[in-house]
Amino acid sequence: MLCPTIQTDRLTIRRYKESDIDMQYEFLQDERLHKYISPPKLSKDEEFDVIKKWIADSDTSNYERWVIALKNTDEPIGNISVNGIDKKNNYCNVGYVILFDYQGNGYATEALKAISDYLLTQRNYHLVECSCNELNVAFAKVMLNAGFTKDGYIRNRRKNPDGSYSGVEYYSKSL
Repeated sequence: MLCPTIQTDRLTIRRYKESDIDMQYEFLQDERLHKYISPPKLSKDEEFDVIKKWIADSDTSNYERWVIALKNTDEPIGNISVNGIDKKNNYCNVGYVILFDYQGNGYATEALKAISDYLLTQRNYHLVECSCNELNVAFAKVMLNAGFTKDGYIRNRRKNPDGSYSGVEYYSKSL
């Protein structure tokens, strides 16, 4: 089964539900979360259509997508997903976002560790990869705390929302 529910001490990492639209749309609208990335400019209806497609594809798409929710309330606070798969070399790329008001509590580390462990042990990937803008020190710290190792750096790889360019740091985790 793809996108199984995964429980951690404080989180439930689960499939999307239609009721998650407000959390997902908040991410698209909150400029505080767009310092290092430029999310798509979608209306709430367009984003709702995207979520409905993700729900419909949950059992067939290898690009697994989960909501990160607080365990005790099921309140959605972010998402985590497989963004890229290299079948030939048996690895995948994972990305995540935590709503601004929930950052700094270790939720991202907890979710990334749980999902990367699942991808390595249950989906049998050889390696799980993450990358981040070199300026995003907090993201890099999350990856290191989740058991990833810094593999490298490529300069001027990503265009920032302000038009400048930054390098990208690459991290990976394997068994």
